[in-house]
Amino acid sequence: MAGTVEQKVFRALVERFQAWPLPTGWTEAANVAYPGLHFTPVAGKPFVSVEVHYNRSVETDISMEMDPIRQGFMRLNVMWPNGQGHVAAIEVAGSIRAHFRRGSKATKEDTVVRIYEDPEIGVILTGDTHINVPVTVRWRAYP
Repeated sequence: MAGTVEQKVFRALVERFQAWPLPTGWTEAANVAYPGLHFTPVAGKPFVSVEVHYNRSVETDISMEMDPIRQGFMRLNVMWPNGQGHVAAIEVAGSIRAHFRRGSKATKEDTVVRIYEDPEIGVILTGDTHINVPVTVRWRAYP
């Protein structure tokens, strides 16, 4: 069975993130929390949490025969231990933003996902153990 557009979008975006060069000393197993996979943060260590979200699709023709434009956002939460400052966390968030800069593409089979605006670094949130520097990447997949 062929994969759905949604599945290909998900895989394309996650694979695009996997091409991001991890900071020195980081590993995927210890510093990246992928959607739906078990992850236990290491106390006192930073990590990135990966989320893929889908928004309402956009119909492009009145015949309703063409696939609609799919759109959504990818949220990459840079989680940094409390008490270790904000500068390094913001640097990591900035490198993720640059990796997904406006005009970037992610492809899976016949599906092309385009980053149509520069990702935004959001408000720093303070939790019990980590600060969160969210990076929001808005995407569209055209038929």
